[in-house]
Amino acid sequence: MLYRISRLAVMALVLSMISGCATQTINTSFDALPSDDSLAYFSEGWIIQKQESEDFVVQMAVRDGKQAWEPITALLFIQNKSEEPVNVSVENISFQQDEYSIDLLSYNELTQQHISRAQSQRTALALSAMAQSFSAAQPQTTTTYGSGTAYGSAGTTSYYGTSQSYTRDPAASAAAQAQIQANVQAGVSNIQSDLQRNFDSMDGYLQKTTVFPGQSYSGRFQSQMTRFDQRPESIYALTVELDGERFSFKFIEEADIQTHQRKLF
Repeated sequence: MLYRISRLAVMALVLSMISGCATQTINTSFDALPSDDSLAYFSEGWIIQKQESEDFVVQMAVRDGKQAWEPITALLFIQNKSEEPVNVSVENISFQQDEYSIDLLSYNELTQQHISRAQSQRTALALSAMAQSFSAAQPQTTTTYGSGTAYGSAGTTSYYGTSQSYTRDPAASAAAQAQIQANVQAGVSNIQSDLQRNFDSMDGYLQKTTVFPGQSYSGRFQSQMTRFDQRPESIYALTVELDGERFSFKFIEEADIQTHQRKLF
């Protein structure tokens, strides 16, 4: 009985080795979900849905392409036709993906993300420089190997051994330290430049704004990471609430999941 179990285990192992490893390619497409309440159209890589009431014109634009798990980037446009001012921010918008609620990033939260990422990069750079500096300060070790044969009245014997010597080159150490400092300064400069570019890219991000009667306002916003549960279709619902009115915009993400089998033998 034990022999049979062992034989079956070996056969299973062989089959798994022959079948190899499976990898997946996931291609997603994004589109507006048809609705009687919304007018949908495309413009320069954006999917736009428009709804209108007596007091407001609301348009929601979402990028027409995203990878699975990626956050959504969207643009909100509001025209206030009412006689009262209305406040607009990400707090007016709720985001639902299938049965999951996904948070939207406020301007301050996105700013803090960029700052935290830059701080982590600076910390990694400092730790790397510290390790390099410590290594450069160490003396160089030279190891000498020796062997031979000694002859005597009692016969011959072989011997071998090693010896180590330590030398310190102040000029080489100083040059290495100077190069490390130069690399650190260049790294810090690059991190700061990247941070500034990220801040510049936030121009037009949705911040709390009062839209007065007869005025319009538009702002871009971003969600947290979306979910991917191997579903062929996923429904995204963005709801905007203005002065008690609700405007719901729905998009559909279709996933083409292809499994590739790679044989080892």
